[in-house]
Amino acid sequence: MPPRSQAGPKLLAGGDIAINRAEAKGAFGRLIPLLRDADVSFANLELPLSRGGKPAPEKILLRGAPKMAGALTEAGFDVMAFANNHVLDYGEDAFAETMSLMDSLGVALVGGGMNLAQARKPVLIEHGNLTIGFLAYCSVIPRGFEATAAAPGVNPVRAHTAYRPWRDLSEYPGTPPRIDTWAEPAHLARMKRDIRNLRKKADLVVVNHHWGTSMTHEVMDFEREIAHASVDAGADLVLGGHPHVLQAVEFHKGAPIVYSMGNLIFDFDIPFFTDETHDTFLFGCALTKTGVKDPYLIPVTAGVFSKPRLLSPGRGEGRRIVDVMNALNEPFGTKLEVQDERVLISAP
Repeated sequence: MPPRSQAGPKLLAGGDIAINRAEAKGAFGRLIPLLRDADVSFANLELPLSRGGKPAPEKILLRGAPKMAGALTEAGFDVMAFANNHVLDYGEDAFAETMSLMDSLGVALVGGGMNLAQARKPVLIEHGNLTIGFLAYCSVIPRGFEATAAAPGVNPVRAHTAYRPWRDLSEYPGTPPRIDTWAEPAHLARMKRDIRNLRKKADLVVVNHHWGTSMTHEVMDFEREIAHASVDAGADLVLGGHPHVLQAVEFHKGAPIVYSMGNLIFDFDIPFFTDETHDTFLFGCALTKTGVKDPYLIPVTAGVFSKPRLLSPGRGEGRRIVDVMNALNEPFGTKLEVQDERVLISAP
């Protein structure tokens, strides 16, 4: 077990969780003591927990039984993002049931709400003399999933896409276009206001984003734009998800940006998933009034109707995940160093 940092309370975060298996008990296996030992544990809840509701048309549908909430409380999750492209897969009733269920169990959901005001509302956690604030946003938004003044949904930072030719196509016919992506300016401005306002109430701000492109390790332009804007507005840590595979860790103005931790548990047979979707990690750090200290990762192989397993970073599959992350981090200059059973992360 990684030693407790002397710098401040410890946060441990995991990736996307879409859990729906026969038994909830023990679902997180040997990760449970690690998550429970953390002072604050965080992950993304990728689906509603309900047996009811009406399925959304023309999309991949995810839903878990309400008893799966027991796995989340057993693992000790304190805060979970609920701003993603599956929270309304079974409509408003299942969405509301999930929010009520998690509230009754003492797990705070952030980024989703019965209206936009609730979806924008931060979660504040007190730990000793430290106040930690959380916000969550979604950039991959199916039709009807964006919260409005009168409708439930996710806290949005929409992204736009344009396809632009690289060269004169009369001279270079068939040249693939450049793909440009960028955040919706009005949403980005609202996000920055919310982060600045939270900064006035919290000593440390954690922002989660559901973004990117499924099954690609590439950090898209809009991800980086949103991430940097989050830090510029006052975020101390940015945690990302949605691509189902790993993406890089970057530092911006000293703040870690974890673009994608992949899937922590994903109990669904998705046709386009590959073996890469089993690669994931836990991200840990110490929380202080001056920001995040001592960031590290612990490699994990994801559970698909099985328990996620901790891996040793010095050998076998764990070493391979470290090598993958080193390659992804190279363009950003981020350094990794294996130290016992964890991997230290440092800025260039």
